[in-house]
Amino acid sequence: MGLDLLAEKWCNLSPSSTVTLVTDGDRLELATKIRRHISNPCSIIDLWNKRDVEQHLSSLSSSDLVVVLLSVHTFVDKGANGLFSPFAKPKGLKAKYAFVRLDIPEEALVEGLRTPKDLVYKKILEVSKFSPGSRVRVSSDAGTDVVLELGNTSTCRHEIVADGEMAFLPPSEIFAEVIPGTANGRIVVDVTCGQLYHFGVLMGQYGIVDKPVVLDVEDGYIIDVQGGRVGEDLREKLFGLPRDCRFVVELGHGLSTMSPTGIIGVDESILGTCHFGIGDAVTSGTHLDVVLKNPVLEKMETIHD
Repeated sequence: MGLDLLAEKWCNLSPSSTVTLVTDGDRLELATKIRRHISNPCSIIDLWNKRDVEQHLSSLSSSDLVVVLLSVHTFVDKGANGLFSPFAKPKGLKAKYAFVRLDIPEEALVEGLRTPKDLVYKKILEVSKFSPGSRVRVSSDAGTDVVLELGNTSTCRHEIVADGEMAFLPPSEIFAEVIPGTANGRIVVDVTCGQLYHFGVLMGQYGIVDKPVVLDVEDGYIIDVQGGRVGEDLREKLFGLPRDCRFVVELGHGLSTMSPTGIIGVDESILGTCHFGIGDAVTSGTHLDVVLKNPVLEKMETIHD
């Protein structure tokens, strides 16, 4: 069992439903494997070779299923993000809609699809207990020890229960805004550092860290970076950008039982990890995610003036 779980376990596929796999040349091999594991009538649309996609999608019923399996190249560079989104169905689509994490390797996808549902919802419940305004300490055996104040918590749909619903698969994350200026302490990154972009320009391409990367945080800002080759390069690039690019803005928690891949979109979704988002993509043009394992969250006493 593995790829068959996409439709059967997470999309509640009925025997009479049809399945449409929307893919591209980069992901066509994996899409073909998925089709072999689906017993329902199933067709593949390769966006590199087909143009009348919207017409096909508009003909589907609410019990049918559309699975979007794309590469970052097609989604961003070839403009597929104009029609498809991880968080919203295409306009006018009645069918069920499952968006698969961009560029996720087959092994990680299978691991994620095998995640017990009770673990997903247990983690969501655990994190949701920290209400907006909660003052939280995040620590880890690797040395993370940071206190911050949380804003609103959000997540997306992780399974399709009824006709016409959508999901982002495999189960991704639950995350909260970090109230500006409240983060103080140390973050020790011992899994993955993501890409560092500044207004669309790639400044640094990282991945699984060679040594733990230590981020010192004061009043919400990264004030120092240390640790190995990744840490040295990140410090040089990050401190070469405006100060607001070093602002801690997000605390997220993964929901799928997967192994690290070095792909930040996958690794930030690993159950048993948390990730911090640094820089606001809208205001500073930068957003960097860093992932650490085995975090412990504790609610601290809120200090009032």
